[in-house]
Amino acid sequence: MAMSPTASTMSSAPSLAFALSKTPKITCTGVDNTPTPHSRVATPARAYAQSPFHNGGVTPICSPAHIKFGQATAISVIAPGGGTGINGQVYAELGQDPQFTLDVVGRSRAPYDCYPEYWQNGKPPPNLHSFAEDLVLHGWADKSDCLIFGSRGGQVVLPILWEHKGDRIPPTICINGGCAMKLPKSTKWPDQAVTFLLLGGADYFRGSVTHEEYMADAKSQVPENNATTAILFVKEMQHMPQQALLRSVLPIMVRAVLKWHANPNRSPKEELRALLSAVNRDGWNGRLMYTQAPGVWATDVEFGPFHVAQRIPCGMEAVNSNHSESSAPIEISRKDELKALFKAAALAAQPSQGAPLAHSGDRFHAAV
Repeated sequence: MAMSPTASTMSSAPSLAFALSKTPKITCTGVDNTPTPHSRVATPARAYAQSPFHNGGVTPICSPAHIKFGQATAISVIAPGGGTGINGQVYAELGQDPQFTLDVVGRSRAPYDCYPEYWQNGKPPPNLHSFAEDLVLHGWADKSDCLIFGSRGGQVVLPILWEHKGDRIPPTICINGGCAMKLPKSTKWPDQAVTFLLLGGADYFRGSVTHEEYMADAKSQVPENNATTAILFVKEMQHMPQQALLRSVLPIMVRAVLKWHANPNRSPKEELRALLSAVNRDGWNGRLMYTQAPGVWATDVEFGPFHVAQRIPCGMEAVNSNHSESSAPIEISRKDELKALFKAAALAAQPSQGAPLAHSGDRFHAAV
């Protein structure tokens, strides 16, 4: 992947110091060539084509993915909440795949990296709402083939892009499942949106509910007319996904949503099987859920180091999926983020990079 002088390059193991370092400064302008409140909204990863963030042109981001590589897929990672510091190496590796070109959009801990005023601890613009509006203005959603969000990006930025783009939203990966949480404003999840949620059992976004309630609530947020949503729940995953986990699942998830978007009437079962094989091999425990028709979920698939099998619900099983109605929206504070970064840095320093002790497991059998 060609890298511009302003783009971050990551070749060594991540550290907390690296995760907290600032992205190199660049300048972008609005369509009238005037500075925007988010004058560092973009960190272009491609040096071979100009962007309106540099020349102030009226045309939204000229996508080099379609100029240089022809069929290469343009992936845009929304930096606020996306873990682009501590997991930057994972994103860099994804961008080095010749099938993809990758841009990191925005900057974590920038002045606009805060909740909007309609959140309990929100602030007036610039904030993540105004940042999202700027992304729409500059055409990032239009020129991206796949979007990746995490944490507060999924809570704030993705719903606003849904509001503007509707069914035309690119296939999306939402780490931490922020878009499926209780939010202070009602959110219209597009019926035709292709979305893959990555949820963690050790993520404080789960709150005080059980794993079963957490998964049930996430599924309940998906509109009944939607047939293109998948959820990967990993019991051991923290708010900042372990590097070993993200490295294993993210490329497969990207390919899954792209394939699903190309053929919405057919679940990407080959990619889902590859995903199950990866988490089984590395010793993770959890569950895979996905829609197979509007309002119809396939049988859940449970996985662990020694098994991958369809889950048959118990007839006596009852799960409260409406617990979020009586709870306040969960916000990530700077203190929460620092705790997550410390944990992630400690795990990344381990030889396993946070993965459970991998076992050979049983022979993988297709459960999808």
